Formats: sequence, C-alpha cells, structure tokens
Amino acid sequence: MAETIETLHRRLGLACSDVLGTLEDNWVGLLGAELASHCVLESVRNQVLVISVDDPAIADHLKWSRTELLGAANALSGGENFTDLKLKVQR
Repeated sequence: MAETIETLHRRLGLACSDVLGTLEDNWVGLLGAELASHCVLESVRNQVLVISVDDPAIADHLKWSRTELLGAANALSGGENFTDLKLKVQR
C-alpha cells in the first residue's frame, strides 16, 4: 500500500510524505523561530515549495532568501532537489 501511495505522489508531482514530514519537523530550524511563525508549508508540487505567509514583507524576505532556503531544504531532505518557491500571501 505504501508503495502505491508513493507512486501516486510521483505521478501527481507531489513530494513523498517523508520529505514533507522532515521539512515540517525542521521548519523552525530552516527559517528561524520568528520567520517560521509567519509561514506555513502548504505543499510540495513538481519540486516547488508552496508556502503561505501572513505578510507581504515576509514574502519579500523569503524571495530574497530563496537560494539559501532551497539549499537548506535540499540538504535536509537528502537531495529531493527543490527548484523553486511559490509564496502565497494570506490576509
């Protein structure tokens, strides 16, 4: 069953649940406590991290930190190779 779910995730362009869990478990370490309190990892689709933020200034900060954040997420996930961020400002 787990193998079938992982196959379905790959076909839909979704990250496997282990990768999402690892990122969520280390979210504060990736972003820092202050920044993490304003951000929610919504999903990973087609190697893009989809993150909701509660302030446009936070979105700008993440855009400026894109390279570092993607590098840290890739290192943490064991080479999942995230290629971009999609930021959603939720008000």
